[in-house]
Amino acid sequence: MNFNSDVIYQSHGYRNELLPKMLWNAGRELSRLCWNPFIRRKDSGPITDLPFDILGEIFQWCIYDDYGFGPLDARGVLLLEPLVLSHVSRQWREVALSVPLLWSTIWVDRPRAVHVPMIELWLQNSRQFPLVLHLRQTVPPSAGQQPLPFTHPREYELTDTVLFLLGNHLHRWKRITFLFHHTAQRSLLSLSESPTAAPLLEHIQLLNSSWDDHSRAAMGRILYSYASVKSIVMQRKMVQEFIRWDRLTVLDVADMGAPICNYLSVLERCRSLRRADLRITTNPGENPAIPTTRPLHLDHLYSLTIKAELLDLAPFFGCLVLPKLEDLSLNYVTALRRASDPASLQRLITRSGCVLKRFSLREDAPVKKNDDHHLSFLRGAGMLSLLELCLKIDLTDNIIEFLTLGNADDDKDPRPRWLPNLHTIALKDLRGDHVEDIKLYRMVVSRLPPPTPDRNGRYSAALRRAYFNLRVKDHSLSAVLPVLLERCRERIDLNVYLSRCPHQGTIFGRYTAPPLAGGFLP
Repeated sequence: MNFNSDVIYQSHGYRNELLPKMLWNAGRELSRLCWNPFIRRKDSGPITDLPFDILGEIFQWCIYDDYGFGPLDARGVLLLEPLVLSHVSRQWREVALSVPLLWSTIWVDRPRAVHVPMIELWLQNSRQFPLVLHLRQTVPPSAGQQPLPFTHPREYELTDTVLFLLGNHLHRWKRITFLFHHTAQRSLLSLSESPTAAPLLEHIQLLNSSWDDHSRAAMGRILYSYASVKSIVMQRKMVQEFIRWDRLTVLDVADMGAPICNYLSVLERCRSLRRADLRITTNPGENPAIPTTRPLHLDHLYSLTIKAELLDLAPFFGCLVLPKLEDLSLNYVTALRRASDPASLQRLITRSGCVLKRFSLREDAPVKKNDDHHLSFLRGAGMLSLLELCLKIDLTDNIIEFLTLGNADDDKDPRPRWLPNLHTIALKDLRGDHVEDIKLYRMVVSRLPPPTPDRNGRYSAALRRAYFNLRVKDHSLSAVLPVLLERCRERIDLNVYLSRCPHQGTIFGRYTAPPLAGGFLP
C-alpha cells in the first residue's frame, strides 16, 4: 500500500488535470534527451512520428484555463507551457508555432519587466486568434504592515506598459480577468468607447475597488458598452449602471452578498441567463419579506450555484420556475437548521418540470448530526434523474448505505434503490464520523458496470467515476480497501483519499494498492 499526500480531492466538476502535467514532464524529458550528445534523435521516442495535426491537438491540452494566480507571498511563476513545448525539438517548435490557440491565453501575475517581451512574443505567435487575458496586481500592505515579498517598485508603470500592448489588440479580446489594486491605469481608461471596438469580448471580471469613483464609472462605461459582453463576474464597489442585464447569459456574484429581494430584482432583468453563481446573505435576526408576486420564469437557466449565509433558501426557491435546470449546487456557510429547504427544493423541481442531472450539497457550518436532513435533499422524485452527485458534508454510514443500490431482482434485499443512474459520485467528509470500509465497498460494488456491455454495446446506468476524501475505520490498515481497488481496476475511475485522522499512527493521503495476487476479480 502506498500513499501520496500531494493528490488533492476532486469535486463533482472533475476534469482530467493530469494530461497537461504529463505533457510538461514529457517535454522536459524529451528536451533533455534531444540535447544529450550521446543519444541520437531516433531514440527520442515514437512521439516524433506523430502527424503535425495530432501533435497540435495534444499541445492544446497544455493551455492553463484554471485559476492560475499563485499566493501573493510567493514568487510569481510565469505560465510558459507554449515556450517549453517549442524548445523540445525542431519538430515540436514547428508544431507549436503553427497552433495560434496555444499562445492565445496570457497570464500576467504582478507585472514585472520580464513580462513585456513575453507578451510581445505571445501576441505575435497568436496571430489573429481571440485572446484570453489574466492580469493581477499586488495587494498593497495595510497600515503598519511590511510590503509583500517579490513586489516590483515599478509595478504601476509596468502594468500600464502591459495594458498598452494588450490594448493594441482590443479587437481580439475574448475573455478578460483584471484584478487591480493600485489607482486607475491610464492606458485602460484610454480604450475606445465604441460598442464595436471589441467585437469578440464576451466575459469580464474586473476588480477596481481601489480606484476613485470617477475612474470606476469611466471604466464601467467603456467595458460594459461593448456589444458582445454577455458574461460578468461582479465585485464589491462595482459600477452596475452600465451593465446591459438583458444581454447576460452568465452572472457570477459569488464575491458579493445581497438579500433575496435584490437577486429577484436582478434576475427579473436577466431573462437570457444560462448560468448563475449567487451569494445570498442577510443580517443576523433579519427576516426580509419576500414580495408576493407571480413566479419568476427563467427559461434558459440550466446551472445555478448558491452560497447561503445566515438564512434558509425556501423563500427563494418558492419564487422561481426553472424548466431547463440541470446543474444545482448548494453551499450552506453559516446557517441554522433549514428544515424546509429540501421540501421547497422538491417543489421547485416539480413546478419547473426540469430534469436535474448534477447536484452538489456542501455544509460548511458545524451542525448536529442529522442524516435525515441531508438525505431529504436526495429522496425526492426530482432527484431520480441525477447523473452526478457531490456531497461535502459530515458523512456517516447511513449516507453510504443510502447510496448503495439494492438488487432489483431480489425482493428480500432491504437496501434502498435511490439514484440508480449515477455516473459520478464525489464524497468529501468535512468533520464526520469514520465510515465502515465494508459499507463503502458494498456501495461502490453495487454500482459497478457489468462485466460485459448490454446489447447496445453500452454500460448503462453504471458508475464511471468515484472520488472519495473520507475517514475510514481501520484507516490505513483496512483489509477491504485493497479489494475495492482491485474490483474497480480498469473498470471505473476511482480515487480514494484518506483524510487526516486524530488517531495516532494513521497515514493520510491518496490510497493506492498493487494488484492482488490471483489477478483481476470479476
